[in-house]
Amino acid sequence: MPKLPRKNPRAMALKVLIRWETKKPLLDEVLSEVLEKSVLPDPRDQGLVSELINGVVRHLAFIDYVLSRVSKKPLEKMDPEVRNALRLGAYQLLFTRIPVQAAVAETVKIVKKRRGQWIVNFVNAVLRELARRKNEIELPPREMDPVAYLAVKYSYPRWLVERWLKLFGEEEAEALLKAGNERSTLVVRANTLRVTREQLLLYLKAEIPEAKPTRFSPDGIELKGFQGRITTLKPFKFGWLQVQDEASQLVSYLLSPMPGERILDACAGVGGKTTHIAQLMRNTGRIYAMDVLSWRLERLKENAKRLGVTNIEVITGDATRAIETLGGSFFDRILIDAPCTGTGVIRRHPDIKWARTPDDLVSIPEKQLSLLESLAPLLKKGGVMVYATCSLEPEENEEVIKNFLAKHQDFIIEKAQDVLPKEARSLTTEEGFMRTYPHRHGLDGFFAARLRKRRISR
Repeated sequence: MPKLPRKNPRAMALKVLIRWETKKPLLDEVLSEVLEKSVLPDPRDQGLVSELINGVVRHLAFIDYVLSRVSKKPLEKMDPEVRNALRLGAYQLLFTRIPVQAAVAETVKIVKKRRGQWIVNFVNAVLRELARRKNEIELPPREMDPVAYLAVKYSYPRWLVERWLKLFGEEEAEALLKAGNERSTLVVRANTLRVTREQLLLYLKAEIPEAKPTRFSPDGIELKGFQGRITTLKPFKFGWLQVQDEASQLVSYLLSPMPGERILDACAGVGGKTTHIAQLMRNTGRIYAMDVLSWRLERLKENAKRLGVTNIEVITGDATRAIETLGGSFFDRILIDAPCTGTGVIRRHPDIKWARTPDDLVSIPEKQLSLLESLAPLLKKGGVMVYATCSLEPEENEEVIKNFLAKHQDFIIEKAQDVLPKEARSLTTEEGFMRTYPHRHGLDGFFAARLRKRRISR
């Protein structure tokens, strides 16, 4: 069977979708890998690949529902290639301005290179029927089954819709579901080790006229209207900026690191928060950045080098075993950006909603609590520990903190509103936690708690 042509963006999108459905990799990682290895010199083709893949995954349940109304053969009985070719064609017909003729013909073309004539005819017939009937297909009746209606309309798993209806009520849950399907504006952080936000904004506006300061973070800039790849911008190459959502930037402010301190970033990833912490420390002191995946730390080192950050030491390993590695009450501050379900960042990572199950809300909080308990002894008396997630679920947030404090009375909550920049103090709860929501604030959904270790044990 011949390989899919690499220069055809739709063929590339189909290849990624098949891989995603059958092997369940992280969509961002496989998409980045494919784009880096591809021969697509035109940025518009690269953008089309990303648009098609993310669009299909974002609207998967709706697309499948509509296709099931126009195809005599059930989708689950099709092989992955045919099923995902239909999804690609359907996404173009339902959610883009691509002309009907082009959407159908281009989908049929990539199938024709790989399959027999009867499959080609089948795909052609289903997509043409969808183009003809797309405005006639009715959703499940809301009054009879609001969960089914919302799950299909906004493309979410039924269990998550049921959960959010209970947590937020119908009106707010629908707003949250809708916000999760909206494309978020790219946000960058000015690297104030090299440039002020005002200087960077002035430079960026020449190329991105709609760029503007973020509302809550003193270092952020929204690149409104920007469609290209961030790595092509000169300020990126100069190390003047780092991609980082505004809510994520606020977590570093909640930690409030001071110059000269020793900081542990226990789940550092590729270093968005790590390099921001270094920036707030004016590149002094020492930050120990840990992660279980070495490739993430390699990316962190690349980012640090580009940004001119020199006070980071990377450690590959499990943060729960950090005591064995480092020993003693060593750190002035600890950031635990805990692995979580990620339900607060679905708008950026639409595959999250299909990867999660209700069981995750039992197993993941256990790991999160283990992280807190394992790292607490490493904090000096009087030190600060910030626990953060990009989850909207109480089991991963308030309940983890409640369970930790019940066992560790030498820790107290310090109110986020007393520490965050004044513009961000509205993003806090009565209990003193930082809380952001896509539908309320236009930010990624984040939770963060600031804990202080008492100087005198009770």
